[in-house]
Amino acid sequence: MPIPYWAGHYIGLSFREHGRSAEGLDCWGLVRLVLMERFNAVLPSYAAEYAHTESAGEIAPLIGREAEKWQKITAGEEKCGDVIVLRLRGAPAHVGLVLGDGRMLHIEKHINSAIEYYGGRRWRDRITGFYRHSHLSEF
Repeated sequence: MPIPYWAGHYIGLSFREHGRSAEGLDCWGLVRLVLMERFNAVLPSYAAEYAHTESAGEIAPLIGREAEKWQKITAGEEKCGDVIVLRLRGAPAHVGLVLGDGRMLHIEKHINSAIEYYGGRRWRDRITGFYRHSHLSEF
């Protein structure tokens, strides 16, 4: 599946702790923004529920709680708009948005939003799962 043309609109956005707008985003903020703008899926903010993006112990339970509401997708069956959950500091504390062709859109502290291959050395062993919001079943 090719990467959608609109993905380019989200490359190079600035990182900001608790960011929830195009002026600055953290990883959940980026996923939340794209799912809202491209798929009309509304997600909770969670911005007030963790101290900072390096608080894996606070973030992992939030991701887990949200993932319970979503459909778990078997690796290899993910599609554009699915959320990929990745381990950072030993916990599932980072998210990205699947675009296609094994690529995800994500953002990290000190790194602007970018498209990256999740099957590569850096990420493949950190993948904890793929999840599809119920709203995306319509697409």
